[in-house]
Amino acid sequence: MVLAVLALGTLPSPTRVERAVAEAPDRLPAPPLPATTTTAPAPVVAGRHEVGTGGVPPGVYVTSGDLCTWERLGAAGQVLATDTGSGQQLVEVRTTDAGFSSSPGCGTWRTFVPGSPLPSFGPGTFAVGAEVAPGRWRSETGDLCYWERLSGLGGGFDELLASAGVPGPTEVVVAPTDAAFRSFGCGPWHPVP
Repeated sequence: MVLAVLALGTLPSPTRVERAVAEAPDRLPAPPLPATTTTAPAPVVAGRHEVGTGGVPPGVYVTSGDLCTWERLGAAGQVLATDTGSGQQLVEVRTTDAGFSSSPGCGTWRTFVPGSPLPSFGPGTFAVGAEVAPGRWRSETGDLCYWERLSGLGGGFDELLASAGVPGPTEVVVAPTDAAFRSFGCGPWHPVP
């Protein structure tokens, strides 16, 4: 997933598929987040790293930064998935990946440890269940709010369940079967009672 960043703000990429329906259809429950190791791996800093023994262990990683760009790489160095965003970023580095790369804007990546749902959240990617409670959420601000409901954290287009770029306040129903929710330009999200 690639996002275009402009000097005056952020806009959704023109290659995105926008869907007006924000309601979640019935689906099987989302698969649990991949298990993390009992010993936390060393933090991952900017640059290109091998995945596996001696490099970045497979798992789910989190960081928070401004204009963070990351890439999952294949054995021939090809980009398997990439994303650019601000705020919290989540990515699943898979056992089949040969490399992982990130820009200095990402800061330091750490192993994601699921917690309790947040009372509100801002821009970035957040795990449903572990950080965002399923249900109806409302964003009160934003000139152009872009959001995505995701079935996984690998960064592939096949994980995009629904998305929209809308002006001003908006509401989205986050399904319990969603793996993650991502947004930018929306301001803070609050649950709708």
